[in-house]
Amino acid sequence: MIICYLLESTNLAGGVRVAFDQARLLTLKGHKVIIRAKSGNHHWYHHPIDIDYVNDLASPFLPNTPSPDIVIATFWTTVHAATQLGCRNVFHFCQGYEGDIPEYAGIRQRIEQAYRLPIPKLTVGNWLTKRLQQIYNAPDFTVHTIGQIVDTALFKPPKFVMFSRVLRRLLRRPVKILLIGMFESSVKGIPDALQAIKLVRNQNIKLHVTRVSSHPLSEQEKTITPINHYLTQLPPQTIARLYRQHDLMIAPSHIAEGFGLPFAEALASGLPCIATAIPSHMSFDNTHDYAAFVPPSNSQVMAQALLELLNNPDQQAFLRQRGPQLMQTVFSQNAAIERLEQLCQKSLNH
Repeated sequence: MIICYLLESTNLAGGVRVAFDQARLLTLKGHKVIIRAKSGNHHWYHHPIDIDYVNDLASPFLPNTPSPDIVIATFWTTVHAATQLGCRNVFHFCQGYEGDIPEYAGIRQRIEQAYRLPIPKLTVGNWLTKRLQQIYNAPDFTVHTIGQIVDTALFKPPKFVMFSRVLRRLLRRPVKILLIGMFESSVKGIPDALQAIKLVRNQNIKLHVTRVSSHPLSEQEKTITPINHYLTQLPPQTIARLYRQHDLMIAPSHIAEGFGLPFAEALASGLPCIATAIPSHMSFDNTHDYAAFVPPSNSQVMAQALLELLNNPDQQAFLRQRGPQLMQTVFSQNAAIERLEQLCQKSLNH
């Protein structure tokens, strides 16, 4: 099959990386994959990848270039272009529902128009499939769960975890807390986590806080609690090392969050997490024993959970084992790609 992905931008982002991962794995399975994008810089990606940069995603393919059998839109802004390429088999790949994001309230009608187009939707989880079916209940298109990809070969536990923990205690180093996400994005819940950290620090507990974002550190964020290490625009290999170098992570996203890739990557890396009990976070296993779950938007409960986990080395040890075990089971790279491949083939056969 010839499969064409449409991206608004190739700049560093979790959703873009997932599209790249899909394209790479489909290529390894023998398919020809074209990635079209309007702008960006893709050189952060940790595997070789070719991008066809165009001014208009809907521009015709060159006469001597084979037309795609399948076109996959990867964001609501790319859906209309996908329908204009003359391909009979078009999919809309959804990693979250943009219409639920507060910052998009002013353009929600346009988002809904894109989603109402009669093309099948592909989602990263059953929670998102149910959400789209709940909103649209449309007979004009189907919604299919293909699952997500977590690179468990890249995101893996450290080799000498016990030695590093003992060394930290002997040297009386502060516990290292990792917090990933844009402060400016309301669905990420970063202010909630920072307030929780502030409450814990107010009890004379020393914490070393590492923040990772795609944006520079804002003046507003600085006022909540000190940030010991602030990093931006990190490639996947660097993020993987950060997971292995930290003691705990807080995943404070609100319910409108999409998949929340850092949470799954942290679990795969054996990093104990305090996470909000939102559908995407809770979807990995019905036992819900793979993180310390707290209600979203509740800094006080989050702070209490952080204190309890800090004081419970046995629970930390359990989570360091449980996360990688679960991620290896749930997020096999081949599972999501095989489902995607099957749906594409079925579409071609009709």
